[in-house]
Amino acid sequence: MKHPLVRNKVATITLLLGLLAATPGYSQSTPKFAVIPLTLSDNVSLPLGNEILLDVSVYDPDFVSSVLGQWSGIEVVGHRDGVLRLSISDNMTAVADAQSPHPQYLANTFVIDYEEASVKEVVSAFLAEHDSSTSHEESKLESNPAEIGAKIEAFVANYITEPSYIHNFSFASTVAKSRSGDCTEYAVLSGAVARALAIPARVVIGTIIVEDDSSVEAIGHAWNEFWLDGHWRRIDAAMYGAEPLKKYYLPSHILNNEGPGYALGLSKAVLNAPERITVVSKKDR
Repeated sequence: MKHPLVRNKVATITLLLGLLAATPGYSQSTPKFAVIPLTLSDNVSLPLGNEILLDVSVYDPDFVSSVLGQWSGIEVVGHRDGVLRLSISDNMTAVADAQSPHPQYLANTFVIDYEEASVKEVVSAFLAEHDSSTSHEESKLESNPAEIGAKIEAFVANYITEPSYIHNFSFASTVAKSRSGDCTEYAVLSGAVARALAIPARVVIGTIIVEDDSSVEAIGHAWNEFWLDGHWRRIDAAMYGAEPLKKYYLPSHILNNEGPGYALGLSKAVLNAPERITVVSKKDR
């Protein structure tokens, strides 16, 4: 168990990040933590296509370009005066790794603390919901890895019963007890459940562009990637049930530091988030 004084000190460090990021939500059931100015060029109208061309203003274009190189379906096609021109697809995925992911994505950590009692209870509830036979839990869950990811996504989406924007950045054990939070809380709890089931999982922080029938906006967001069938697959419990919406994911940071200094990683994500976005063109595949 982590000492409460240590947790309080780290919470104080992240308070400013929370204040910078917290805004009202996209909808009552879709938690997020920031709205980023987005405009459409005069020649662009809704609906958007499967691929869009964006001008994205960022603080450090070179750093952001290096981060985006870890995913396919998104490409830097130009760079001028602090503005990146990006081609992005609605099926953007992480670049496949040649080897298994680093052991850190299975670790019990300060942030993703799945060995805490409250998280163990959540994992037990997940197993009970999806497999009534204890003797066959592991074999049934391992039979279809992609399905496991979808089940965790749905379970966490339903487990968090109070979407809220008052949290700065809660640990998995805290989310397990409060059943409340925004997209970051959905992500850390999803990651904890996955790791407890021996599925490598990581938290990605960035921006999601969401289009509905009549509008489009850019939202500061957090989601997961689970290592399933030899690939990183996106899991987004906070957006569960929003399948009819068109979504484009724009990563800023993978939360690799999950220790007491994790706030430094969050500050990188905030610093390198888009300042504004312009949709320049669109096309359908």
